Amino acid sequence: MSINIGWRLPSNLRELIARIRALLRRAYGELAQISKGEKITFADVEIDLEQLRVTRGGKVVYLTPTEFRLLRYLASRPDRPTSRELLIEAVWGYASDIGSDRTVDVHIRHLRQKLEADPADPRWLVTVRGVGYKFHTNP
Repeated sequence: MSINIGWRLPSNLRELIARIRALLRRAYGELAQISKGEKITFADVEIDLEQLRVTRGGKVVYLTPTEFRLLRYLASRPDRPTSRELLIEAVWGYASDIGSDRTVDVHIRHLRQKLEADPADPRWLVTVRGVGYKFHTNP
């Protein structure tokens, strides 16, 4: 059984890795970029930017690529209120087909359910009334 991926397999391992990275960049955008062991930690949550993995209490938390990009964007800009429109641009991209900025609210709700001790009273992913959201560093 063979799989046709549109190009022949390279004999050089470096070329194969370069092609895989290019495919990942096209599929996942900024998630495919390597972040040299960088981690963001808050409470019992760790965001491993190199492994693209989030853990809470030592257990892996499964996030969608969009949830990961949203969390990474907010956590890398702590205590800065960010509008829903800017989040859509940064996370979904300029040419996004998102019909409503409420899509951001849904993804934030999912992140809160996965990461907050009490999603109804969030400590980290905080709503900024009239603006959007921020990642709060000292709740």
